[in-house]
Amino acid sequence: MFPRLTRVTSALARMHSPTAVRRIASAGTFVAALETLSQHEKFRKGDLLGSQFDVFYPKFAKRHPRITRALSWRGLPYAFHGAQAAVSAATFLWPRNRTLRLAGGTTLAALSAAQRYWNPYGRDGADQLQQVINVTLASTALIEDREKADDLAMRALALETTISYAASGVVKAVSPVWLKGDAVGGVLRTKNYGDPRAHRLITRYPQLSKALSWGTIAIECGFPLVYVLPRPAARAYLASMTAFHLGIGQLMGLNRFFLAFGATHPAIHYVLAQRRRELSAAPRPAAGPAA
Repeated sequence: MFPRLTRVTSALARMHSPTAVRRIASAGTFVAALETLSQHEKFRKGDLLGSQFDVFYPKFAKRHPRITRALSWRGLPYAFHGAQAAVSAATFLWPRNRTLRLAGGTTLAALSAAQRYWNPYGRDGADQLQQVINVTLASTALIEDREKADDLAMRALALETTISYAASGVVKAVSPVWLKGDAVGGVLRTKNYGDPRAHRLITRYPQLSKALSWGTIAIECGFPLVYVLPRPAARAYLASMTAFHLGIGQLMGLNRFFLAFGATHPAIHYVLAQRRRELSAAPRPAAGPAA
């Protein structure tokens, strides 16, 4: 499996990075929209995916009852997520269209922000990273020079991803539960994010839980090293992160994390390639006179 992931990672490195980012990210928002629409029975007001606006903003609801009633309309989430699916599909089909990049990114960012106020439940780190991608792609689309726009977008997303991984690792590194090695087993025991078979295996072999917990801390905290590793090692590191997200998706059901973080990996490949070009183009110091 790992060699196959390395080949996939190498293929992503050869693709046009901005196009790969947009397509993978749009696939993520498309899947997220369909997942939510498939739970339409929960769109009723007060239900898990229904309007919670009056609960979180009671003063506004009391002052503006008509607006609140409009926001409580059951058809609103269909409109929200239907528009998200449509814009995501268009972005996937025409990823290099500058107008769509600006309009699509802005629309997806606006829809995500509106949904956060309308109902904050059901959102996670994948949604937050997708929002970063939307805002980054939309704002850089304002730059007239496409090459400069792509360069800035890729560097910004690579930096954001690196900070996200490292910060997540540091938070785990100071957590007694993670350092003790019980975190993974605890998560796998939960109803929402657990897996009974994996939990039984972890319980039977507690050292495996420690290895997974410490391994997660190590690969997240050490992620900035990808920029100084040799080319094959850097690709292998990114492949290990892909495997990491696939494992989370399989065991915890958080499949959208794979698409959200996977959308930023081409940006990291882009930065690595640019760094190699810059180093190869840099003038080398002249050799001193022979003795």
